[in-house]
Amino acid sequence: MEKTSKQLEPKKQPRRVSMQVKLSALVICSMLLVAAGLTAISYYIFCQRVDDKYNRTVQRAAEACANNVTDDMLMYFWDRVNTDEFREVQKRARALNDETLIGNWMRSQPSFYEYLSENGDTENEVLREGAESEQEVSWTLLDDYEDFLSGLLGIKEYFDVDASYYQYCEGQVTYNIVDLDENMFYIGTIEEPIPEFEEYEGNVTVPPIVYHSGFGWLLTAIEPVVDWETKKPVAVAGVDINMTDIIGERYSFLRQSLVFVAILLAGVIAVSVAVLQRTAVKPLRELAEAATRFAKEHRAFTKEDVIDLDIPGNDEVTDLYHEIRSMENRIVDYTENLTRATAEKERVSTELRTASQIQESMLPSIFPAFPDRDEFDLYASMTPAKEVGGDFYDFFLIDDSHLAVLIADVSDKGVPAALFMMSSKILINYRAQMGGSPSEILGAVNAEICKSNKSRMFVTVWLGILDLKTGVLTCTNAGHEYPVIRGTDGVFRVYKDRHGLVVGALAGSKYRDYEINMAPGDAVFVYTDGVPEANNAEGAFYGMERMEAALNKNADKDPKHILEGVKADVDAFTGEATQFDDLTMLCLEYKGRPGANQRPAESKEQINDNKKVQVNE
Repeated sequence: MEKTSKQLEPKKQPRRVSMQVKLSALVICSMLLVAAGLTAISYYIFCQRVDDKYNRTVQRAAEACANNVTDDMLMYFWDRVNTDEFREVQKRARALNDETLIGNWMRSQPSFYEYLSENGDTENEVLREGAESEQEVSWTLLDDYEDFLSGLLGIKEYFDVDASYYQYCEGQVTYNIVDLDENMFYIGTIEEPIPEFEEYEGNVTVPPIVYHSGFGWLLTAIEPVVDWETKKPVAVAGVDINMTDIIGERYSFLRQSLVFVAILLAGVIAVSVAVLQRTAVKPLRELAEAATRFAKEHRAFTKEDVIDLDIPGNDEVTDLYHEIRSMENRIVDYTENLTRATAEKERVSTELRTASQIQESMLPSIFPAFPDRDEFDLYASMTPAKEVGGDFYDFFLIDDSHLAVLIADVSDKGVPAALFMMSSKILINYRAQMGGSPSEILGAVNAEICKSNKSRMFVTVWLGILDLKTGVLTCTNAGHEYPVIRGTDGVFRVYKDRHGLVVGALAGSKYRDYEINMAPGDAVFVYTDGVPEANNAEGAFYGMERMEAALNKNADKDPKHILEGVKADVDAFTGEATQFDDLTMLCLEYKGRPGANQRPAESKEQINDNKKVQVNE
């Protein structure tokens, strides 16, 4: 499937933002959040305190207004103005827009003190006489009204409120008696109903309430004027504070707080960024640059390349510096060790290649091995599992009419096995040249190896000596694999001979010889356990049956092609699976002496039946 142009586009790298910008932004944002939170909290607390202050102010001012007038005097004034006569005068004054008409009418009315005197109230004579001495004229209702205004004015100035007044309530209807901020036209008028006051009955205490009215946004408190005798409220005194004053005070605090916080925040941020730059950003930048210099080139690291900075303090940045320094020291040490190990490995590899070449040179590898001899044909091969192997094979003429053939497998692998293999091969070859049967040869070699076998290694050996004149193959088996014989019928079959103890395991071990009468065309195939025990990726073994089948697939061919066929079949079975054992094979075909009387080759069954196989102690 073809890739689209979008897929072919290189992946866009995220925009790089330096650590200084990130940390500075984090500090600034954190400071802003803290400042905003503290400002909001302080503003909320201040608002609560301001509200409490003004609530107490209007409440106390209302109480002062209620206590500043007697109920009798206030109700006397209300009884005078709550008459048809007053309303007619008020109506005429409004029509003419002449407030003096109301004032003249009130001047014609007797004051509260005159009313008390006419009714014989001797208890209030002192008040009346005191008032007359101050006024030096008769006291009128207008004087009472102005007295109310004077008292309200004093309370207004003292408590710094916006309005103070007296009212009379009948149920849900409120009548205005005296209002400092209103003219005489306002006396006796009905107050517009206010929803916030609907739940309160007339002439009772109303706690501070914030509400909107025709006079603006107000904070109001109402306190009853109580009859001294009956202890019942007869009227109310009210006080208003404009909420714009309260809001203005709140905003003033908020503005001052914001200016203060802004100045303080700017200083704190500047100091924090400077400290952050010195204690974190700058050291981290130096660490990054030093680490980059250390690793930017492909080179051999030395101790002089290790980071060396002046990082003050004792914090996480210092810990990071020491960790990077320790890591770079470990890298230098590792590089040096790796260099030495690589050199050592190269040296060992060179030595192993040399050992492999030496081992390979010790095994006969030129075929045909005896081009001037027509009595036999043979071929051998070894594929080591490691650089050097523990298997070996050999063949040589003991004399003009006897051919020695052997294959062996050392108990270990690698260099130790190769050394043991070479010494064993030399001993067997040397002892065979001295003469004797295969069992005598292996007995002598076993005794020699056991004298100084400190490594406790051993070797399995199959050794055969072929009489080229008669075709008799005398063999002995020291713990090795069974040989495979091709008889006169041209079929390879496993020949289960008797095994002796492996060479090198026990001094004084005895070995037995047995004979195989070979006719021209017969062949012997010997091998090490690396062939049947070759495994595939699933762990299954190649096995004897597959080996025998591979031999018979090429049974009519010469020894070289027979071995190549088995090797190809083993490789096809194992595939890519790693092999852990050497794979060694040898095949010997007897052709007989030219011109000699030829007898028909006997099969294994015939050999056994006719007792042509002789076993000697």
